[in-house]
Amino acid sequence: MGKPFFTLSLSSLCLLLLSSACFAITSSKFNECQLNNLNALEPDHRVESEGGLIETWNSQHPELQCAGVTVSKRTLNRNGLHLPSYSPYPQMIIVVQGKGAIGFAFPGCPETFEKPQQQSSRRGSRSQQQLQDSHQKIRHFNEGDVLVIPPGVPYWTYNTGDEPVVAISLLDTSNFNNQLDQNPRVFYLAGNPDIEHPETMQQQQQQKSHGGRKQGQHQQQEEEGGSVLSGFSKHFLAQSFNTNEDTAEKLRSPDDERKQIVTVEGGLSVISPKWQEQEDEDEDEDEEYEQTPSYPPRRPSHGKHEDDEDEDEEEDQPRPDHPPQRPSRPEQQEPRGRGCQTRNGVEENICTMKLHENIARPSRADFYNPKAGRISTLNSLTLPALRQFGLSAQYVVLYRNGIYSPHWNLNANSVIYVTRGKGRVRVVNCQGNAVFDGELRRGQLLVVPQNFVVAEQGGEQGLEYVVFKTHHNAVSSYIKDVFRAIPSE
Repeated sequence: MGKPFFTLSLSSLCLLLLSSACFAITSSKFNECQLNNLNALEPDHRVESEGGLIETWNSQHPELQCAGVTVSKRTLNRNGLHLPSYSPYPQMIIVVQGKGAIGFAFPGCPETFEKPQQQSSRRGSRSQQQLQDSHQKIRHFNEGDVLVIPPGVPYWTYNTGDEPVVAISLLDTSNFNNQLDQNPRVFYLAGNPDIEHPETMQQQQQQKSHGGRKQGQHQQQEEEGGSVLSGFSKHFLAQSFNTNEDTAEKLRSPDDERKQIVTVEGGLSVISPKWQEQEDEDEDEDEEYEQTPSYPPRRPSHGKHEDDEDEDEEEDQPRPDHPPQRPSRPEQQEPRGRGCQTRNGVEENICTMKLHENIARPSRADFYNPKAGRISTLNSLTLPALRQFGLSAQYVVLYRNGIYSPHWNLNANSVIYVTRGKGRVRVVNCQGNAVFDGELRRGQLLVVPQNFVVAEQGGEQGLEYVVFKTHHNAVSSYIKDVFRAIPSE
């Protein structure tokens, strides 16, 4: 009679311990968002490379821990190449300045971009065809484009313009695709990169307080950084890639001091219809220049469009009497056939998936007030790939003294990064206390937790910023709409 009672008691004890552990994990997650004040954050660490600069925010900031994300900023100089890398979580990148190209290495996808084959004939032998080069599709990006990087997929970026490329990356470390932990990790496939998030290494060192001399040497190797190839011997790499050991040693790059952004001498040559058309146009212009007389050069426009000129005129207008209204939800076209499914399967093909969209163009605004500003929204309705990664974005342009009325996110945390100008931001929690009330300027970011009410106002030179949100279809609610929904009597 005592044995069944002992078994039942043991099972109850295990169940109690398991429930206690789950409660501890859940409560610790919730406690991360018990914030009495928010801070405007600037980069904490920087890695200078040959071809650019990488700046990162400390992922241990309480605000970033609450949102489950971290942020990095990459600057690529002219002909700068960010070496191939991947991470276990999705990334959302907005291009603040410049233009360039990005390439992915999707597993199982064909190499659809290839150069024409050259034929070489010899006497007494058949004609031979040799393929020069082939790779997967290359995507081009410009200022204002939002790029989505799938988890675990290697990618590289290259600056094709004359001015530096500046890009802000949101790293969704708490995404369900990441089955490791919330620490940011970057796996490089080439070069000798430096550590981008030193706080992660410090945390690991604190956890490994014992281990002896051998473990200390291992930690020193981790602190020095390196690509994943540096962990394999050159003899093993030579056998795996069917090459010689000299080439394998170059792939390991143990003594390369250029780090993760390198400068490509003479420019990068890739297969692209856009670049080929540019080369053909340049050749035609050279021929026309030789045949026509010279004329005095026109005054450069510095890439300024008519829309931008209209915006400058609107910035000089006085403060609006009414704050901007919330953008209307974009209409969704129902797919042909039976049912009302929101996906048709075509855009979900990873090999042809659309992974970038411009969000900063004035013509793309979801709503526009000529005296206050404009707002553009990017979610899974406008870019279906975002549904798989649980992210969305919003681009806000406030003119001088323009106000974005108080609002909150129903289902997402948000991260505000200022791209131009400066303005005043106020954030209020559930107790009615202002957890942030101050100026936010270019280069700073601010985390706004879910349901916290936030309002922004542009400064004398306006305020322009991007908002990253941790839901593929983030919904905002406005205090003004609540008052309108309540009967007057």
